[in-house]
Amino acid sequence: MTYLVQFPKGYDEDTNRLWPMVVYLHGIGESGDEVEKVLRFGPPRLMEEGSNLPCIIVSPQLPKGHLWIRETSAVLGVMDEVIKSDRVDKLRVCATGNSLGAFGAIALAAQEPERFASLVPICGGVDYLESLRLRDVPIRAYHGEKDPIIPVEESRRLVRLVNGIGGKAQLITYPDLGHNCWDRAYNDPALWDWILAQKR
Repeated sequence: MTYLVQFPKGYDEDTNRLWPMVVYLHGIGESGDEVEKVLRFGPPRLMEEGSNLPCIIVSPQLPKGHLWIRETSAVLGVMDEVIKSDRVDKLRVCATGNSLGAFGAIALAAQEPERFASLVPICGGVDYLESLRLRDVPIRAYHGEKDPIIPVEESRRLVRLVNGIGGKAQLITYPDLGHNCWDRAYNDPALWDWILAQKR
């Protein structure tokens, strides 16, 4: 699995500092074998445009015709490679993604919840068995209320299931947005403040 790693400003200046890591899973439109496609949206795009996000952004690329929910072990392998080679704070790892990638981020965190400090699915959803494994992973979900592709009820169900077993999940909805609510969500400083505040 190919992937892109982007480093925060100041990464090379303090060689003793550990940095939070955000694992971003893209939507279906960025699948393929050209890793530059992952720069179209989300955290990779913000970093490419010069945003000063104080974290390491890791963005795997899904091969065409594949699904993230079946590639979680490969993504965990990517994470292991980055943790081994770069200065990652393993207590501050966030899984996030939009659309197809949101389902993947949920499946990723549900597979090994002990590795994640937070989960940010944007227009995603969850099944009951996954929700049982997410009780100890703080979740901040986003969804457009006019989404015609993945209904907002999917995110409401996620929050309801996780909170129903004693978890910590919240949902931010956008009444005026459809499927692409990720541009607004990822550009919200409050989202990044929340991610950076989470620690296992």
